[in-house]
Amino acid sequence: MEAAAARTGSSGILRATVAVLVRPIDSRTLALCFAILALNLVDAFATLRHLSHGAEELNPLMSALLRRGPWPFLAVKHALASLGVVGISIHPQVRAARVALWVLLPLYSLLAVYHFVLFFLIP
Repeated sequence: MEAAAARTGSSGILRATVAVLVRPIDSRTLALCFAILALNLVDAFATLRHLSHGAEELNPLMSALLRRGPWPFLAVKHALASLGVVGISIHPQVRAARVALWVLLPLYSLLAVYHFVLFFLIP
């Protein structure tokens, strides 16, 4: 009896999880998500380039990951950004989630411009 209840409970959780994650995402939100994630990768690879030319990582978490090597840094940085963007995008009905995407895009864009300016200042 308990096994059947446990199966039903976990099955119910699985169905609820699928219902949350499997929803249509409008094309504008999808484009924003991909743009933010692409810009996050630009930030990550540009950071690695700058570090190889003498820059210093100021974020303590990212600095600790960099001590383990570039791949842990890239993996965790992209995973955190991806989780955040997915978490925001699965709640399109929440105004704060929609606003967050529109705030993140210009912030990451400015960060990319900053990195490209540094490319010319740090030969």
